[in-house]
Amino acid sequence: MQASRRYWVVLVLALMGLGVVNTADAQGPFFSFTQLDPPGSVSTEADLINSQGQIIGFFFDAAGKEHGWLFQDGSFTQVDFPGASATRTVNINNSSVITGSFLDAAGVQHGLVGRADNLTRFDFPGSTSTNGEGINDVGTLVGSFTDTAGATHAFVKRRDTFTQFDFPGGHDTVPVAINNRDDIVGLFTDAAGLTHAFTLLRGIFTQLDPPGTVGFSAAFGINAQGFIVGSFTDADGNFHGYFDRHGIFTQLDFPGATSTDGNGINALGAIVGDFFDSAGVKHGYVAVH
Repeated sequence: MQASRRYWVVLVLALMGLGVVNTADAQGPFFSFTQLDPPGSVSTEADLINSQGQIIGFFFDAAGKEHGWLFQDGSFTQVDFPGASATRTVNINNSSVITGSFLDAAGVQHGLVGRADNLTRFDFPGSTSTNGEGINDVGTLVGSFTDTAGATHAFVKRRDTFTQFDFPGGHDTVPVAINNRDDIVGLFTDAAGLTHAFTLLRGIFTQLDPPGTVGFSAAFGINAQGFIVGSFTDADGNFHGYFDRHGIFTQLDFPGATSTDGNGINALGAIVGDFFDSAGVKHGYVAVH
């Protein structure tokens, strides 16, 4: 309990050091939201927070170029794969190992993995495009790739071995996160063209649609306790985040936002994501309780 308390104190003080405001209580288990934007960003997404409080995401600058970013010790660091025309960093484990993707000079997408100052490339064998999405503490990766026919498939990468998988009966399967129990969450498209969240727990696939879902759902993060965060659309077409505690759902909406996504959750229950403000600008956030 004392360690958890110290963690929250350090994280909140670091965020306050940014001079960020826009903090308010959400419905549900006492979440407070704080906006996150790296310097020079005109569009920000926060994707994962690890147990050390490091936050990873990506942003676009005023020239329209995409960069990764890492928030730690109260400050932002820009992350770019060497020679890339665009970099997207989306996950970080508790050893500070990052995964994501980048575009090379020819516009081809490759996966990336490593610490912020030592990123390396990886590609699913025979693919035309590879995207890294999630990584756990032993270094197991999940992501997606495009085959030569243009179809999107999921993969798990353990050391140098790739294994393809697809949601049964679905297509365009994209796994987004993997925890230390090898539980995987993500999204897939069904035969009717609708996108749904899924879980892959102990080898069993399950479709996941939060209450009130109409048309779209996605699962973007899962922590060590099996708590899940993601997004869904309601009957009016509005996007909301959600927090799923083993079937108990809490809707997540950044105060005053027109749209909210829940993207990542750590072992202590801190959530990161993104939202659109009333002017249509995308920002990152962290929510703690």
